[in-house]
Amino acid sequence: MSVSDETPTLDKSSSESSTTPKGKKRIDVAVAFVLCGALFSLLIFLYMFKQERDTAIQGFHVQIAQDTARFEQRLAYSFYNVASLQAYLDLSPQMAGMDLSAVASRIVNPHQGVEALLWLPEGQLNPTQFSVAEGAVVTDSLDPAVVDIFNGESVTSQIVQLGERSVIVRASGAGAQRMLALLDLDNLIKTTLLNSVENELVVHLFTAAAEANGPVYSLGQGTVAEDSITDKTITLLDGSELTLSFAATESYLAGKMNYTSLFFLLTGLLLSFLLASYLKRLSQHLKRLKDEQDIMSEQMIDTSWNDPLTGLVNRTHFDEALDIECRRAVREFSPLSIILLRIDDFAQYSEHYGVDAADILVQRISETLKSCVSRPGDILARVDESQFGFILPSTNELVVQLAERCSLAVRTLALPNESEAKDLCVTVSLGVVTLQPTRLLTAERLFDTTMQQLEQAREAGGDQYNAYIENSTEPSLTYSV
Repeated sequence: MSVSDETPTLDKSSSESSTTPKGKKRIDVAVAFVLCGALFSLLIFLYMFKQERDTAIQGFHVQIAQDTARFEQRLAYSFYNVASLQAYLDLSPQMAGMDLSAVASRIVNPHQGVEALLWLPEGQLNPTQFSVAEGAVVTDSLDPAVVDIFNGESVTSQIVQLGERSVIVRASGAGAQRMLALLDLDNLIKTTLLNSVENELVVHLFTAAAEANGPVYSLGQGTVAEDSITDKTITLLDGSELTLSFAATESYLAGKMNYTSLFFLLTGLLLSFLLASYLKRLSQHLKRLKDEQDIMSEQMIDTSWNDPLTGLVNRTHFDEALDIECRRAVREFSPLSIILLRIDDFAQYSEHYGVDAADILVQRISETLKSCVSRPGDILARVDESQFGFILPSTNELVVQLAERCSLAVRTLALPNESEAKDLCVTVSLGVVTLQPTRLLTAERLFDTTMQQLEQAREAGGDQYNAYIENSTEPSLTYSV
């Protein structure tokens, strides 16, 4: 059984294709949220990490500024003491070496800068070296570079290498008052650049004369952070310059950072995954509700078009199909027949056997009637509680054969019916009508005419059919069996 192509039907395949999400072509909302959340958290992490690193570098710059100021102050103070000692020497030209040593110890030693002096007393050919502080850089023989500086004429400051130690040489005076002060650079740096030494920063010292050849002094080691390198230039009393180059190591910066950005990144990723998981579950729940809604919609459609007890189309679908088939019959100029079938004494049967037994009876008869319909274009419907209808396109007098076959098939079932004493089995009454394709062929006229034939069959005692066959060329035929 089927409905003609003009009958409104639901195209499930197109409906499913239009509502099915393209999972392979569309990114899931939860996945997109995770990606966006992870990307956003990563960007915030990078921004906060840079801010933390910049703060650590800024703190490093403040620290080295303090260290550089301390180093410059200590160096200037040591040079000032040397100048003071030179002034004292100029005022006392007859001073002996022991006297100069005692005076130097009082003026220079307490400030821990100058550790040794070279002096050429009057009457001597070679300068005398003596210590000012304990552990000074005193050697048995004078380094040739130191002697050259001593023999020079100008006041100068230079850095020379004595053994494994770097020494700042400060020359002053001339002739018998010529004096050379030796400052231990390593000790001077370590006692002034305390923060740099304790934090294991990298420090390089350059002079203007030797800058092209690399640093004259280096302190510390490690992986240098290139964005932290900074230079501090110190101008000495004689106009010469020393350049201190400071660099923070990666381990130093790592120790200064609190890594709040990493905590934010982990928190952001965790929240993203939690929210994505929630969205995923919500999406699945919505999809499940959508599927249930689709199923309910299909069930509602089936219920609105089909009889739930027998599975046959219901009265609504029957009426729509009948109207369509009437218009088709006129358009294609072919006759149209319908049969209305009612179970005899159904109300008495239901009262006697009960509602459940009556439902079973309807199901048994509907199955029997289905077997009587063989053409694909024919429609069988349950149009009432105990009434069935056939729509039979392009059928003439042969429709009475179908009516006879249906009536015989029901009697063959031999379903007991003790509600009527005259008959102990279930029977049916049928009304049969065939109309020709004229302007008088309408669904209302066809149905009403068939109902009249059915009522005549019932009034005649039931278990029979009454037929009206309209013929456009011959007188209409009426059958009563």
